[in-house]
Formats: sequence, structure tokens, C-alpha cells
Amino acid sequence: MILLLFSATYPFGDTAEQGLLARDVEYLAREYDRVILVPKTCKGAPRPLPAGVEVEESYAALLRSPGGIIAVLRALFSAHFYQDIRTHPWLLRAPRSLVRLIRFIGAAMLTRQWVEGWLERTQTDSRQCMFYTYWFDQGAMGIGLAKKHYPDIRIVAKAHNYDLYEERYDPPYWPCRRAALSVVDGLFADSEAGARYLKERYPEFASICGTALEGVPEPGFLTPASQDGVFRIVSCAIISPVKRIDLLLEGINCAARMRPLQNFEWYHFGEGETRIELQERAATTFPSNARGFLPGYYDNADLMRFYHKNPIDVFVNLSLAEGTPRSIMEAISCGIPVIATAVGGNAEIVSERNGLLLDPEPTPEEIALQLLKLFDHPEIAAEKRKGSRLVWQERYKAEDNYPAFISRLRAIRGLTA
Repeated sequence: MILLLFSATYPFGDTAEQGLLARDVEYLAREYDRVILVPKTCKGAPRPLPAGVEVEESYAALLRSPGGIIAVLRALFSAHFYQDIRTHPWLLRAPRSLVRLIRFIGAAMLTRQWVEGWLERTQTDSRQCMFYTYWFDQGAMGIGLAKKHYPDIRIVAKAHNYDLYEERYDPPYWPCRRAALSVVDGLFADSEAGARYLKERYPEFASICGTALEGVPEPGFLTPASQDGVFRIVSCAIISPVKRIDLLLEGINCAARMRPLQNFEWYHFGEGETRIELQERAATTFPSNARGFLPGYYDNADLMRFYHKNPIDVFVNLSLAEGTPRSIMEAISCGIPVIATAVGGNAEIVSERNGLLLDPEPTPEEIALQLLKLFDHPEIAAEKRKGSRLVWQERYKAEDNYPAFISRLRAIRGLTA
């Protein structure tokens, strides 16, 4: 059996997808004769991959070829274009959303072209293949459209955050949502909140929508609390507006000013256009009892080494929207308490048991008070450290969740265990 996994960049580049998909691929390689990675972008050298895993770069080449322009023009004459216009007539007054629709359909058409061409060129029986897209985007719809000529195709997609919550866009809209749902065989959100969102908005497709929790492996250690009088805060995310790293900076600044005799250290792992600016803001606005370090992107191995070698008192996530963050899974696997905004999957992985939840729109003062709650009550923090480890063991262990997802893939393909 062959599994074709469509990604944004994996195994190329230094993006958050690298940490998300590496573990997925490791388990898939154990279950399939061949795993073929099909990224949309191939820049730089690929990461080392398990035996039996291949990379197919022709899809990325097709997307950036002159054929891409032609596909965009063809999208203007497709039935899917006019179907979305009829359903959302306001699109004619929203140029940016209209352009998104055209590009989406164009990329879906190119994906269909690539899938049909690959099956024909390689003389592969579509009944021997399972198609899996890590994001519920143009790729998922395009693969599903290829069922017209290859009805035995089976396609499953995952949905996380940007590809799930339509409210993240202004106006709230995701192109061809119902058309894509009608051609996939399974759509799995990485949080129960995401699955509920899909079923409530599109009840006619509830039977194909579900939850597929991701997971992280046993780290082999527990991260201790600080014992030297410093309160250490860690965050890990791409630096973008939705992650609100600037708000976290303000919250830590506020906490440090509330406790002028207490030392604070903040480490943020993640890259983004404003990283240097945020580093400078921490250096110039923090009081003398606080320090901020933003070293940029750390891969999973480097991050876990940091957790192993350094005490950490709390992990913080202040996202506006989330699936179930891998960064929180990693933190709780090491027994680190978490403070997070009550959005998406955050409210499933974080509770009073292992941390503290904030309102979706917290003020710097509210963030500071929650940080200081853990600082002022070490006995509460100690209990939450135990709770973090237990939540990971019960719900987010890689060795439980990935095999369970693979079993669902096999069932959809019609294979027995």
C-alpha cells in the first residue's frame, strides 16, 4: 500500500510544520510499503527521513509553472466558481475574497491534474493508494475532484486552525467549503472543538467529520521548577499577529513591575518578521528585574534539550485561535504547568488540573496576575505540574494517537487491521 501525504513545505524549510509532521511520518512509515511526501513548496535541502519515505517534487514544480496562471484563468469558468458566487453573492463586492476563491479553485484544478497525471505516469492502481492532506485546503479538494476519473481514490484531510475557522478572515469565508467536503472521505480536526465547529456549520457532512488528536512521545525526563529565585516563563510559536507574542511581552512586563524584588526570565522559541523588534522591546521596556530572550526557531530536538537542561516554571500560549498546539503537548509531557487563552483546543488540553485559562482577550494585567498566582502559590504550581504529566499520559501520547489515526485511514481505504 502507498500513502501520499500532501504538506505545505515538509520535509523542506524551518517551519512549524516540521515538528508537526515528523512524528506523523515516522508512524506512517511503519504501516505503509511506501510513503510519498508531496509538498507545495520545495526550498533548500530536505530533512532526513525514515526508510521507505520518498519526496515527490513535481507537484511543487507544477504549482509554480506557467500552467498555474492558466489554471487561474480556467477557474473563472468553473462550476465551482459560480456555485460559490451564487451561495455568497457578496463576493462580487469583496475583491480580496474573490481573488482567494479564484486562486483556490485554480490550485485545486492543478492538484487534480497532478494526481491524475501521477497515477497515469507511474501506472499505479488508485486502489493501492491512500491520499492524506495535512491541511484542509486546495489540495484536499483537488484530490477529491480526481475521483471523477478515478472513483476508487480515497482522500482524508486534517484541519487545524487557519484552514478550519472561517472567522479568522475578514469577511469570514473559506472558498468552496461545501464542495471540498463533498469529495473527501474523512475530515479530522486536531481538537474536539474543531470537530464540533465543522459539524455545527455543516451538519450534512457530520458523518465524515471527526477528531484526530495528535501527540508527542515520552521525553524521558521531567522539567523541574526553578530553585534559584528566578521565575522562568517559556513560550513557543511562530511570531505572527494571531499568536500575540507582543501581548505576552506586555504581560510579563506588568508582572515584573508588580513584583520589583522578584527576578523574571522569559524565553520565546519561534521565528517571525518582528522577532528582532520584540527582542529590542524586551531589552528596552522590561524593568531591571526581568530579561527576555528570543533566540528564533528551535527544532523539536533542540527544544526538548532546553526543557531537559533548564528549570521552567510555566509555559504560556496567548493565541487568538488554536487547534491543539503541539507546543503545549510538549510542555505538559515534561510536567510544565500552562497558562493559555480559552480558544479552540486550548480549553481541552489546559484546565485547572494542569494550568490556568485566560479569557480569549486578556489584558496585560490579567496575564500578570495569573503568572503571579503560580509564583505566589508554589504548592498549587506543584500540583499542576503533576496534572500536566497526567493529561499528557491520558490524551496526548504519540504511541496511542498516531496508531489510532492510521487505523482510521486503513478503515476508510477498506483494509483490515
